[in-house]
Amino acid sequence: MKLVYVAYSALDLQSANSLQTFNTLRELSKRLGERLQIIVPRFGAEAPPPFPATRLARIPVNKLSRIRPNAWYSYIERSLYARRAIAKIRAGAAALIYTRDSVCAYRFIQAGLPVLYEVHDLESRHPGQTKSARLQAWVRRADETILRGARGIVSLTETFRQEIIANDWQPAERVFVIPDAYDDAVYFPRDQILTRRALHLQVDAPLVAYAGLTFKYRGLDVLLRAFQAWNETRAQLLLIGGRAFEIQELQTLARALELGDRVQLIGRQAPAVIAAYLAAADALVIPDTVTDATASPLKMFEYMAMRRPIVCVDRAALREILDDAALYFPRGNVADLAAQLARAIQPAAQTLGVRARERVQEFTYAKRAEKIARAAESVLNA
Repeated sequence: MKLVYVAYSALDLQSANSLQTFNTLRELSKRLGERLQIIVPRFGAEAPPPFPATRLARIPVNKLSRIRPNAWYSYIERSLYARRAIAKIRAGAAALIYTRDSVCAYRFIQAGLPVLYEVHDLESRHPGQTKSARLQAWVRRADETILRGARGIVSLTETFRQEIIANDWQPAERVFVIPDAYDDAVYFPRDQILTRRALHLQVDAPLVAYAGLTFKYRGLDVLLRAFQAWNETRAQLLLIGGRAFEIQELQTLARALELGDRVQLIGRQAPAVIAAYLAAADALVIPDTVTDATASPLKMFEYMAMRRPIVCVDRAALREILDDAALYFPRGNVADLAAQLARAIQPAAQTLGVRARERVQEFTYAKRAEKIARAAESVLNA
């Protein structure tokens, strides 16, 4: 089997997409060796990845949005990158292309190349851009082309797999469920008290934590309001990650809610530091997800690995993984989230963390790479 993995996300570890792609490629490279060709973006003088890869420069068309906002620029930039990748692929002996970028997948299928597409959501559902009617129509056509034209689809969740099958986009045997994963060399249980002391956190205060590289669409405003409604004056809330403007917005909201120094905004940290903060917490929270049926957030697996109780927005895609190893609340329900925070710090909730830790063993990046390799073999042998 010859597999070509085409990435569009930067491998700078500054986003969930970047982290997932980097760690997946690291393990796929170990597993497949010379049977894997990797094409990744090049951004200038950054260090090369720790695996063999061809690096293509991205033509920065999307930077024009800083002068005149236009959602088309991103799609043009990704299309140009895909076309350059096609030239590299045709120069080799590729049997199958794997990508999680929808525009790359679309251009590869248009070019008649065999694609195994890892879908993170329909592009037409993406909440991050305001699209014109013309662009939205183009994106819907691209979604349809990809989902019907790919040789196989990798879904992060069984929930979305069922949607794919129900819509007759692909037959059941060509849709594979491969959830996200966690880095087991970084995320593992450790002593809570020693970790708190090392991080200069209060040893005896109830501590709730949330971690995410960006806060956009993650429901952090709901979490802050629930933390206020909980009214446990000794409790501390740690928010780890976020961009500067997001941190400033949450600081403003925390002041308006009169939460004072009970809320600490830590900012972006290296994965090992994030893991330490999670280990220091009594409970870990997922207040919302960007997507619904396709939700498979990295933080869920990282939380599970830390053996701490998890309080989670109630979503079928998340229950697939967590099942009875978490406390759930309806989306946006401040009172219910507050009640679950109070439950999560009780001694009885520790069994939830133990269950989560047991379940997460199946979701390392090494096992994810194994599942991808098996899916690719299945598609090629069909």
